[in-house]
Amino acid sequence: MNKTRILITNDDGIYAPGIKALWSAMSDLGDVTVVAPNREQSAVGHAITISDPLRVDEIKRSNGFKGFSVDGTPSDCVKIATQALLTDKPDIIVSGINHGSNTGMNIIYSGTVSAATEGTMLNIPSVAISLNSFDESNFDGAKAAAKAVVAHVLEKGLPEKTFLNVNVPAIPEDEIKGFKITQQGNAAFKDRFEKREDPRGKVYYWMTGHMIDPDTETHMDHYAVLDGYISITPIHYRLTNHEFLDELSSWDFT
Repeated sequence: MNKTRILITNDDGIYAPGIKALWSAMSDLGDVTVVAPNREQSAVGHAITISDPLRVDEIKRSNGFKGFSVDGTPSDCVKIATQALLTDKPDIIVSGINHGSNTGMNIIYSGTVSAATEGTMLNIPSVAISLNSFDESNFDGAKAAAKAVVAHVLEKGLPEKTFLNVNVPAIPEDEIKGFKITQQGNAAFKDRFEKREDPRGKVYYWMTGHMIDPDTETHMDHYAVLDGYISITPIHYRLTNHEFLDELSSWDFT
């Protein structure tokens, strides 16, 4: 019997601890291929490389981890993996484990989520998974969540044009309250630009900020994570505002 073919990628780069944790978790479910950026590509969104060649190198890390690094974006990795590097189409694509949550408005910017979006556009069931921490965290809870979600997707499938965005609280695994099916919430970064000066006197700006979350109910993704739940949000990439179509059709543009 053929083993399940699992493609994993991320936006933190192939050397990130999160992707190694994901590789370990997914290796229990099937044959894993890693194709990930050769450096951090956080917040690149759904960017793809069209004006430069994509260079691919084979990478080996400890404990048997190996894969391909690509000098491109997460979406590039999914494209080149499925259309050039792999002999057979993967049964599922899993992107992560990301450092930091991808909830609320962050979904738009996230390279982790965009890799899952790209897989969905290629008609491959896809999952994005993130841990709500930027530290060198314990990934046990996220690994267990990834295994549970991926096993269910492999068994049940997903609707057309839909992937799952999973966010895990950075707390001990035995303190996680369970899974919560959520909606994309309204959490967003309140940006701030620090004005600085380099040693030659040239002014530059460094963007920073902090998260603002107006939501107060656990059916919203970021709030659910803060409340100790693993958030699972079904996401689709169709962007038309159908509720506005009739009103827009009544406008006279002539």
